Amino acid sequence: MSGLRPEHVAFLGECSTTTQDSRTDVQVLCWPTVPATWSMLAHALEELQALRGNIAGEPGLTWTQDAAPQLSRPVDREPNAVESTLAALIRRLPLRFAVAVVEHQTGRSKGSDIVRHRSLFSGCLMAYEAYLKSSRQAACRLVIAAAGDAVVNELRRTAFDEALSQLTGTANLKGLELGFWSELATPLPMEVSQLAAVAVGRHLRQPSEANPIFETVRAHLAPPSRFHAMGQKKRSK
Repeated sequence: MSGLRPEHVAFLGECSTTTQDSRTDVQVLCWPTVPATWSMLAHALEELQALRGNIAGEPGLTWTQDAAPQLSRPVDREPNAVESTLAALIRRLPLRFAVAVVEHQTGRSKGSDIVRHRSLFSGCLMAYEAYLKSSRQAACRLVIAAAGDAVVNELRRTAFDEALSQLTGTANLKGLELGFWSELATPLPMEVSQLAAVAVGRHLRQPSEANPIFETVRAHLAPPSRFHAMGQKKRSK
């Protein structure tokens, strides 16, 4: 894409959990609200590295190591503080999230995969479209997701295009494209979106457990979302 700048790029995070009878898929769309958001993220990590060092802890200490290895590295030797530290880092960034959740029975046919992907994309894109209408901001031009194999990537691109075609009222969103990141080291914004997706998945499994990253995601959430509605009820008490 010619003329593509960092503020033109949004990122997807994805998380799936499976039990004996069911599967829950979470997708999180994360986008910047000011041009400097992603550079602010890089600067925040540099400050964290200067304060805590950049020496990795033992593997498997925290779930954040897998979801966001670069962001987690300065604090993963402090498992009791890593989630609250990363939540505080994200909280200070000018960004927003949209969350979609699809729950279904395991063992369904392959034909249901495109329906599942389309539902996830629709949930995130509807919230993003609503945000653009209310904020009057320009849409991003590219959404980057982690790459799968060629068949899965094509399936997801088809589902994305179908979900996008169903949106109404935001003409500049029609040119939004889905791309895939296949390199080993992921961009920092993708780590933020992946942290968010896993935190949401953990909240769905254990809603009573402390989850500071989820609470930060909810505070930055663009409606409509069941989590946003839940947050509104909590604040109105």
